[in-house]
Amino acid sequence: MFFDQKDLHEKMARIDPRDTNGDGVVTAQETAAYIQEYLKNASPEERDALLKDYMGGLSDEDRRQMGDAIVQSPANPVQEVRHGDLGDLIGAFTRTAQAPAQPGGPSPLEAAFAQGGLLSSPAAKAGLLGLAAMIGSKYLRK
Repeated sequence: MFFDQKDLHEKMARIDPRDTNGDGVVTAQETAAYIQEYLKNASPEERDALLKDYMGGLSDEDRRQMGDAIVQSPANPVQEVRHGDLGDLIGAFTRTAQAPAQPGGPSPLEAAFAQGGLLSSPAAKAGLLGLAAMIGSKYLRK
């Protein structure tokens, strides 16, 4: 079960968000898959609280870019995001992150952060790693 995977949580809790040079320690796709698994298994209340803490710390520009990338991804179920509404952005991110992978391909969240994806910039990947580190730290404290 996801919550009992102490080794995985320890790995994600140790992630340095500044490590965006692709040295193979942890890939954006691995991180996206970890976040996707968390979102599938966490209670809605716990998930929303964690994402509110995380997204509440983003700048308006970062929230806009995230909302735009969610809408532009052809593989996700979200067609509109009000990036100025934190609840709407959290809901859109959650629906995108929980969307299934396309046959033979990555999930929409993994695709967005993959090389050439809509959120493949070093800053966006650092944000993804930061969210994974928050999740890992949370479960190591339990």
